[in-house]
Amino acid sequence: MDKVEKESQKEPMVQEELDEDEINLIDYFRVIFKYRRMILLICGIAVITTAIVSLVLPKIYSATASVVPPIEMLQRESKLAGTLGGGAGALGGGAGSLLSKVIGVTSISDMYAGVLESRVVADAIIDRFDLMKAYKEKKYKSNVRKKLKKNTTIDVSDEGIVNITVEDRDPNRAAAIANAYADELDRQNKRLYAGQATSKRIFLANRLKEIEEKLAKIEDILSREAKIQEMLFELLTREYEITKIEEAKSMPTVQVLDRAVVPEIKSKPKRTLMVMLSAIVALFVSIFAAFGREYFTKVNASFNEGTVDSKSV
Repeated sequence: MDKVEKESQKEPMVQEELDEDEINLIDYFRVIFKYRRMILLICGIAVITTAIVSLVLPKIYSATASVVPPIEMLQRESKLAGTLGGGAGALGGGAGSLLSKVIGVTSISDMYAGVLESRVVADAIIDRFDLMKAYKEKKYKSNVRKKLKKNTTIDVSDEGIVNITVEDRDPNRAAAIANAYADELDRQNKRLYAGQATSKRIFLANRLKEIEEKLAKIEDILSREAKIQEMLFELLTREYEITKIEEAKSMPTVQVLDRAVVPEIKSKPKRTLMVMLSAIVALFVSIFAAFGREYFTKVNASFNEGTVDSKSV
């Protein structure tokens, strides 16, 4: 009996809460309707202002060039990674990590991205296109570097393709700079590779000598460590021979997958998106302002009523 009475008491309470929520919702719509002109005015001003600003903003064009490492370099990277993976499976995860550190395997595409973002490449682009004048900077080259970096996006895809996207007010210059980045990468790659092959050969020769000395004392080292040293010796010997061949032959160049073309359509400003976003933001701001105004109106009314009552007393 008590349980039935409790449930019967709960039903009116639940109904009252639903009625209150309905009343509050109606009050909200009533406030919005009351200040509808203010809301529409704020939204209209925001939309018109944004539309005017978007028309005044300069048109920005984007051009993209794509480069990939030489096929033989990718094949070597993949083959070496597979060899290291097999070695890691045979000797354990720690051994694979050790081998990777010793050989110094890194993504060629990521290395290209690092070269493209370097100060040397930026300065070469700035001088080639006289960007001090184009960007209207009379004094500091560092400011031009920052602006060029802001206007340039270097992206490496999962497939190892390096995409160079340049934004500029001049569509012809946007395409020319994107292609110049690819050319400059090729030039810097050749310059760096000349000394890199020699340095790598010397490094590998020293490492091979160290491992030979350890293997000469193989009876003094553990069986697992001996296997690691033997695998290292085999891998380093293979790399040493390849490095000697690369040092003797002509240096590799990057392969341009897509040269940048002059864009026909602007990428910025996106006027429709700007107007839509400004309208949405203005709507929320104006509704918030309407509720704020309604709140202060009620507070002032309550304050005035209190003042009148106190005077009448």
